[in-house]
Amino acid sequence: MQTSPKYRLVLLGACCLILGACNQSMTLQTKSNVPTPLVTQLPLHMGVYYKDEFRNYVYTEHSEDRQNWSIDSGASQVALFDQVLPSMFADISYVESLSIPEAGNIDAVLVPQVEEMQFALPGETRSAFYEAWIKYKIGVHDNQGRLIAEWPVTGYGKSSTEFLKSRDKGMLAAVNAAFRDIGAKFSLNFSKVNAIRQWLASKPEVCKRITKLC
Repeated sequence: MQTSPKYRLVLLGACCLILGACNQSMTLQTKSNVPTPLVTQLPLHMGVYYKDEFRNYVYTEHSEDRQNWSIDSGASQVALFDQVLPSMFADISYVESLSIPEAGNIDAVLVPQVEEMQFALPGETRSAFYEAWIKYKIGVHDNQGRLIAEWPVTGYGKSSTEFLKSRDKGMLAAVNAAFRDIGAKFSLNFSKVNAIRQWLASKPEVCKRITKLC
Protein backbone atom coordinates (compact mmCIF):
# COMPACT_ATOMS: atom_id res chain seq x y z
CA MET A 1 0.00 0.00 0.00
CA GLN A 2 1.41 3.36 -0.98
CA THR A 3 1.33 6.24 1.46
CA SER A 4 0.25 9.69 0.44
CA PRO A 5 2.84 12.51 0.22
CA LYS A 6 1.08 14.26 3.12
CA TYR A 7 1.31 11.14 5.30
CA ARG A 8 4.98 10.70 4.43
CA LEU A 9 5.70 14.29 5.50
CA VAL A 10 3.94 13.72 8.82
CA LEU A 11 5.89 10.49 9.35
CA LEU A 12 9.17 12.22 8.50
CA GLY A 13 8.40 15.00 10.95
CA ALA A 14 7.65 12.50 13.71
CA CYS A 15 10.94 10.69 13.06
CA CYS A 16 12.82 13.98 13.25
CA LEU A 17 11.23 14.74 16.62
CA ILE A 18 12.18 11.31 17.94
CA LEU A 19 15.75 11.66 16.74
CA GLY A 20 15.94 15.14 18.20
CA ALA A 21 14.76 13.86 21.56
CA CYS A 22 17.40 11.15 21.46
CA ASN A 23 20.15 13.64 20.64
CA GLN A 24 21.41 14.64 24.09
CA SER A 25 24.21 16.93 22.91
CA MET A 26 24.78 19.70 25.47
CA THR A 27 27.30 22.52 25.74
CA LEU A 28 26.93 24.81 28.75
CA GLN A 29 28.97 27.38 30.61
CA THR A 30 27.68 27.70 34.15
CA LYS A 31 27.29 30.88 36.16
CA SER A 32 27.54 31.19 39.92
CA ASN A 33 25.06 33.35 41.83
CA VAL A 34 25.78 32.60 45.47
CA PRO A 35 24.69 34.92 48.32
CA THR A 36 27.18 36.23 50.86
CA PRO A 37 26.99 33.94 53.91
CA LEU A 38 26.13 35.38 57.32
CA VAL A 39 28.72 33.66 59.50
CA THR A 40 31.13 34.61 62.28
CA GLN A 41 34.37 35.69 60.64
CA LEU A 42 37.45 33.87 61.89
CA PRO A 43 40.51 36.04 62.66
CA LEU A 44 42.70 34.16 60.20
CA HIS A 45 44.78 35.00 57.18
CA MET A 46 43.70 32.23 54.81
CA GLY A 47 45.52 31.40 51.61
CA VAL A 48 43.55 29.97 48.70
CA TYR A 49 45.10 27.71 46.09
CA TYR A 50 43.04 27.10 42.96
CA LYS A 51 44.76 24.41 40.93
CA ASP A 52 44.62 24.69 37.15
CA GLU A 53 42.31 21.67 36.89
CA PHE A 54 39.92 23.40 39.29
CA ARG A 55 39.99 26.75 37.49
CA ASN A 56 39.46 25.08 34.13
CA TYR A 57 37.15 22.23 35.13
CA VAL A 58 34.88 20.94 32.37
CA TYR A 59 32.52 18.02 32.87
CA THR A 60 32.46 15.90 29.72
CA GLU A 61 30.49 12.81 28.79
CA HIS A 62 30.01 10.93 25.56
CA SER A 63 27.73 7.93 25.77
CA GLU A 64 24.85 6.43 23.85
CA ASP A 65 22.35 8.40 25.92
CA ARG A 66 24.42 11.54 26.42
CA GLN A 67 26.27 12.48 23.30
CA ASN A 68 28.87 15.24 23.49
CA TRP A 69 28.02 16.67 26.90
CA SER A 70 30.30 19.55 27.91
CA ILE A 71 29.57 21.61 31.03
CA ASP A 72 32.20 24.27 31.73
CA SER A 73 32.07 25.17 35.43
CA GLY A 74 35.63 26.22 36.28
CA ALA A 75 35.03 29.98 36.41
CA SER A 76 31.80 29.49 38.36
CA GLN A 77 33.54 27.38 40.98
CA VAL A 78 36.21 30.02 41.50
CA ALA A 79 33.45 32.65 41.78
CA LEU A 80 31.66 30.49 44.35
CA PHE A 81 34.61 30.38 46.74
CA ASP A 82 35.60 33.99 46.01
CA GLN A 83 32.13 34.98 47.21
CA VAL A 84 32.01 33.04 50.48
CA LEU A 85 35.63 33.09 51.71
CA PRO A 86 35.95 36.84 52.51
CA SER A 87 32.99 36.51 54.89
CA MET A 88 34.60 33.55 56.64
CA PHE A 89 38.14 34.86 57.17
CA ALA A 90 39.65 38.22 58.12
CA ASP A 91 42.20 38.15 55.29
CA ILE A 92 42.42 36.24 52.01
CA SER A 93 45.48 35.73 49.81
CA TYR A 94 45.64 33.79 46.57
CA VAL A 95 48.71 31.58 46.22
CA GLU A 96 50.08 29.63 43.28
CA SER A 97 51.40 26.64 45.23
CA LEU A 98 51.76 25.10 48.67
CA SER A 99 55.44 26.00 48.85
CA ILE A 100 56.64 27.35 52.20
CA PRO A 101 58.19 30.62 50.90
CA GLU A 102 54.90 31.68 49.36
CA ALA A 103 52.58 30.48 52.11
CA GLY A 104 54.80 31.31 55.10
CA ASN A 105 53.09 34.60 56.02
CA ILE A 106 49.59 33.16 56.25
CA ASP A 107 47.86 30.84 58.73
CA ALA A 108 46.76 28.10 56.34
CA VAL A 109 45.99 27.34 52.70
CA LEU A 110 42.62 26.11 51.51
CA VAL A 111 42.56 23.89 48.41
CA PRO A 112 39.18 22.96 46.85
CA GLN A 113 38.97 20.11 44.34
CA VAL A 114 36.13 18.65 42.29
CA GLU A 115 35.49 15.03 43.22
CA GLU A 116 32.37 14.26 41.21
CA MET A 117 29.52 15.80 39.23
CA GLN A 118 26.23 14.17 38.28
CA PHE A 119 23.31 15.51 36.29
CA ALA A 120 19.82 14.30 35.45
CA LEU A 121 17.28 15.48 32.90
CA PRO A 122 13.53 15.16 33.51
CA GLY A 123 13.17 12.47 30.85
CA GLU A 124 15.85 10.35 32.49
CA THR A 125 14.25 10.27 35.94
CA ARG A 126 10.62 10.59 34.79
CA SER A 127 10.24 13.62 37.03
CA ALA A 128 9.52 17.30 36.44
CA PHE A 129 12.98 18.43 37.54
CA TYR A 130 16.46 19.06 36.25
CA GLU A 131 18.91 17.91 38.93
CA ALA A 132 22.59 18.47 39.69
CA TRP A 133 24.92 16.94 42.30
CA ILE A 134 28.40 18.35 42.88
CA LYS A 135 30.91 16.89 45.32
CA TYR A 136 34.07 18.72 46.40
CA LYS A 137 37.03 17.63 48.46
CA ILE A 138 38.25 20.48 50.64
CA GLY A 139 41.81 20.40 51.90
CA VAL A 140 43.39 22.76 54.43
CA HIS A 141 47.17 22.85 54.84
CA ASP A 142 49.23 24.74 57.41
CA ASN A 143 51.83 27.29 56.34
CA GLN A 144 54.44 24.54 56.22
CA GLY A 145 52.46 22.60 53.64
CA ARG A 146 51.27 19.91 56.07
CA LEU A 147 47.71 18.68 55.74
CA ILE A 148 45.46 19.82 58.61
CA ALA A 149 42.14 18.43 57.41
CA GLU A 150 40.40 17.06 54.36
CA TRP A 151 36.66 16.48 54.02
CA PRO A 152 33.89 16.23 51.40
CA VAL A 153 31.25 18.86 50.73
CA THR A 154 28.33 17.87 48.53
CA GLY A 155 25.70 20.15 47.02
CA TYR A 156 22.38 19.31 45.40
CA GLY A 157 20.20 21.49 43.24
CA LYS A 158 17.09 21.13 41.13
CA SER A 159 14.86 23.26 38.94
CA SER A 160 11.33 22.65 37.73
CA THR A 161 10.32 22.21 34.11
CA GLU A 162 7.15 24.10 34.96
CA PHE A 163 8.98 27.43 34.84
CA LEU A 164 12.02 26.56 32.71
CA LYS A 165 10.98 25.15 29.36
CA SER A 166 14.51 25.37 27.95
CA ARG A 167 16.69 22.38 28.75
CA ASP A 168 19.81 24.55 28.98
CA LYS A 169 18.17 27.07 31.32
CA GLY A 170 16.79 24.26 33.44
CA MET A 171 20.17 22.61 33.83
CA LEU A 172 21.93 25.93 34.56
CA ALA A 173 19.38 26.71 37.27
CA ALA A 174 19.92 23.29 38.86
CA VAL A 175 23.71 23.73 38.84
CA ASN A 176 23.44 27.17 40.39
CA ALA A 177 21.17 25.79 43.11
CA ALA A 178 23.83 23.15 43.84
CA PHE A 179 26.47 25.91 44.08
CA ARG A 180 24.30 27.78 46.59
CA ASP A 181 23.88 24.60 48.63
CA ILE A 182 27.65 24.07 48.69
CA GLY A 183 28.32 27.68 49.66
CA ALA A 184 25.94 27.42 52.60
CA LYS A 185 27.21 24.05 53.82
CA PHE A 186 30.87 24.96 53.51
CA SER A 187 30.61 28.32 55.28
CA LEU A 188 28.41 27.01 58.10
CA ASN A 189 30.28 23.76 58.75
CA PHE A 190 33.93 24.75 58.29
CA SER A 191 34.70 25.17 61.99
CA LYS A 192 32.63 22.08 62.88
CA VAL A 193 35.07 19.69 61.15
CA ASN A 194 36.87 17.93 64.02
CA ALA A 195 40.38 18.39 62.68
CA ILE A 196 39.68 22.06 61.96
CA ARG A 197 38.28 22.60 65.46
CA GLN A 198 41.41 21.08 67.00
CA TRP A 199 43.63 23.26 64.84
CA LEU A 200 41.66 26.42 65.67
CA ALA A 201 41.75 25.58 69.37
CA SER A 202 45.56 25.56 69.19
CA LYS A 203 45.60 29.19 68.04
CA PRO A 204 45.31 31.59 71.02
CA GLU A 205 44.24 34.56 68.89
CA VAL A 206 41.27 32.59 67.62
CA CYS A 207 40.25 31.27 71.05
CA LYS A 208 40.47 34.76 72.49
CA ARG A 209 37.87 36.06 70.06
CA ILE A 210 35.71 32.97 69.61
CA THR A 211 35.61 31.16 72.94
CA LYS A 212 33.05 28.55 71.85
CA LEU A 213 35.75 26.93 69.71
CA CYS A 214 38.08 26.31 72.65
